[in-house]
Amino acid sequence: MASEFAQFVESCLARRASRYPHRLALADTGGAMLDGRGLYEQARAVARSLPPPSGTEPPLYLLPSANGVDKIVLWLGAWMAGAAVLNIDMDYLPAETARALLATARPSGMLSLAPSGAQCLPLAQETGAPAMPAGTVLVNCTSGTTGMPKLVYQSATALRHNGDVSARLMELDEGEPCLEVRGMNWYSAQILSLMPFLSVGTQLHVAPRFSASKLTGWLAEREIRFMPMVPSMVRIMLGVVRGLPASLARYSCSSSELAASLWQRAEETWSIPLINLYGSSELGWICGSDEGARQIGRVGFPVAGVRVAVRREADAAAGEPGRILVSTPYAALATRAVGGAAQRLGDTQVDTQDLGCFDATGRLALMGRADDMILRGGVNIHPSDIERHIEQVPGVRQAVVFGVDDATYGAVAGCAFTGAPGVQADDLAIRLATELPAAWQPVYWWKLDSIPLAANGKISRRQLRQRLTESLPPPLAPRSGRRSAAAPLEPPCAHTGAHPGGGGKAG
Repeated sequence: MASEFAQFVESCLARRASRYPHRLALADTGGAMLDGRGLYEQARAVARSLPPPSGTEPPLYLLPSANGVDKIVLWLGAWMAGAAVLNIDMDYLPAETARALLATARPSGMLSLAPSGAQCLPLAQETGAPAMPAGTVLVNCTSGTTGMPKLVYQSATALRHNGDVSARLMELDEGEPCLEVRGMNWYSAQILSLMPFLSVGTQLHVAPRFSASKLTGWLAEREIRFMPMVPSMVRIMLGVVRGLPASLARYSCSSSELAASLWQRAEETWSIPLINLYGSSELGWICGSDEGARQIGRVGFPVAGVRVAVRREADAAAGEPGRILVSTPYAALATRAVGGAAQRLGDTQVDTQDLGCFDATGRLALMGRADDMILRGGVNIHPSDIERHIEQVPGVRQAVVFGVDDATYGAVAGCAFTGAPGVQADDLAIRLATELPAAWQPVYWWKLDSIPLAANGKISRRQLRQRLTESLPPPLAPRSGRRSAAAPLEPPCAHTGAHPGGGGKAG
């Protein structure tokens, strides 16, 4: 007998096929497209070509990495067959990391489309059952932006709930054209785009990846009404276009902290509502607001059923952020580190490692991550505070600040930035010397052609720091950290390169 979730997926596709058999349902920017009837028939053919589940644990199938119609059809067909699916972005993760994740997950094979539905290609790995938590329908891996990627096991309950939250906050309607330019291998894209596509019946368009030069064309040609973005994409697009197509009614921003200044600039430039959300792969949606309740600089109110607390140090000053603690019945079933055992989450309180505080209205404001904090001589420095100052300098497009080891202070600030040809590190350092406390002023600078993004559009400070600082000398000898704006300023350590890690040490 088919599982309840398999029946749900089939009923969603069958309803669309019955009501709108010839209306476009799914398309990709490569030209592939399916109407309601075609989508249902192809997904059903995939389901019928796969062996029925045997025993208590469903099979686990690895899906192709690339976004496209084929991937979605295989995905939905596997779910209709009662199987679980595994997403690992082979194009983004290092080969050794991908192999380690596969060895831990132990999928039955990798699916590809065939004339009869699907074929399962064997993988050169250790055989054996994947030992998934009961109720698993989806296995993803985290992006690794804060450490080694780990597997995350999701239930049908969590998927459906978080998809419903997305549809409600974004006010999505049946047949509404939506565009996903982020990798579908990541949970945010799945609950913002794939699940509303199923439950609400939106029209889904997928692109292989984010492209600043092609985005406005995709939006206009397909009359897209809604699309999800991340802060780095918003910042890039603001540097490329002054306007977005009139068809776009709203867009969301999630996955990392969105600076209030960037949000304000986006709304003023494009005159399109931006809806900010806060969540994680392990916990699903934590906070959010719809268009009417949104407030710039806030990620919104806790989602119904989700309990959010902020733990501050006893001696914290007024207004100082604290660690965000979350408990939710809609969390992932478990996580699993490479080679480790599954760690069940349940409805226990989880330290997100994010920093924030509630305002008087009950809305949550994000203020960075605890593991991004720079501890300089006992002073806690939030990278985002420095970034906001740097990005207000005319000609600066983007700044990413991170800690660099230092023998005297433990760590000092380093900054990678992009900007107009005339913007140089020396000029920025001199300006910041009059605007920021000495401890906040970056000691190391790198000017880049672009800031590299992960497949999900996020920036990894950890990975960027590693690539940029690997050629630096050992931490500097003990020295004085005082820098007076009135005294002659020594030239800062500066590096200009076309890409991270290219071209030797800063200096």
